[in-house]
Amino acid sequence: MDFLQTSIDGLLFGSAYALLALGFSLIFGIMKRINLAYGSSLLFGGALAVWLEPFLGGGALGLLLVTVFGAAVAGIYVERLCFSPHLGKTGTMASMIATFAIWMQLDEISSQLLPQRTHGFAGIDIEAISFAGIILRSDHVLHFWVAVLAIGALYWTLYRTRFGLLLRASADDPEIAYLLGGRVGLLGVATFAIAGFLGGTAAFLILSSDGQITPHFGLWSTFKGLVAMMLGGVGSLPGAIVGGLLLGFAEAHVTFYLGAEFRDILTFGLLLLILVLRPGGLMGVDVYRTGRLATERI
Repeated sequence: MDFLQTSIDGLLFGSAYALLALGFSLIFGIMKRINLAYGSSLLFGGALAVWLEPFLGGGALGLLLVTVFGAAVAGIYVERLCFSPHLGKTGTMASMIATFAIWMQLDEISSQLLPQRTHGFAGIDIEAISFAGIILRSDHVLHFWVAVLAIGALYWTLYRTRFGLLLRASADDPEIAYLLGGRVGLLGVATFAIAGFLGGTAAFLILSSDGQITPHFGLWSTFKGLVAMMLGGVGSLPGAIVGGLLLGFAEAHVTFYLGAEFRDILTFGLLLLILVLRPGGLMGVDVYRTGRLATERI
C-alpha cells in the first residue's frame, strides 16, 4: 500500500512538472532554442500576483489569473528581446546568452516584488479524497485534471486548427509558414504566450500546493522543467508529458524511502543515466532522426 500510495502521489504531482516541460518543449520545438529565462518568467508571474493581491483581491482565482497573465507577458518580453532579433541559424548562441541576461533581470524584479523573501500563496481549500485505503491530496488531484485539460487544449490547438498548422509549419520551415499566410513574428509571440500560459498554470498549482513563494522558485522551476523535458525527449511534446510524470514518480519514491535530501541527487542522476543510455531522451530520438534524414535529403 505504501508503494501504491507513493506512486500515485508522485504521478499526480508529476503532472505539474509535465506542464513545465511542455512550455520548454513547445519553445524548443518551434524556435529550436532553449529559453533559460522560462522559470524566471513564471517567478515574475507569481511575484506579481502576490504583490497585487492586497489591491485586487480575488483570492486563489485572482492569484491564478495574475500569475498566468504575468508569466505570459514576461514570456512575450523575452521573445521580443532575445529571440525576435536573432531568427537566423547563426543567432542560436546569441539568443541563449540573451535569455540568461533576462533571467537575471526578471529574478531581480521579482525579488523587489517579494521584499520579505518568503510570502504566503493562497491555495484552493478542498478536502482530501479517500478511496480503498488510498488518500489523495486534493491539490494533487487538481494538478492532474488541470494538466489533462491543458494538454488536451494544446493538442487540439496544434492539430485541429489552422493556427496550429502554421505553428507546426514554422517549426519545420519559417518560409513555408510565410507562404501559407502566417506572420512568423506573430507566431513567435503566440508560441511564448502559450508557453507562458502553460507555465503560469503550473506555477500557480505548485505554489498554491506549497502555500508560499520565494525568489528561488524561478531557478527551481527552470531545473525541473528542463530535466523533465530532457528525460522525455527534447522537442517532443508527448515526451514532455512522460518526462514530467517520470520525474514526479521518481522523486516521490526517493523522498519516501531515502528522504528529501536525496531527491535532487536522484533527479540529476536519472537525467545523466537517460542521456548516457538514450541520448535525446526517451521519446526524443525520433525527433533527431527525422531532422538528420531531412538534412541528408537536402
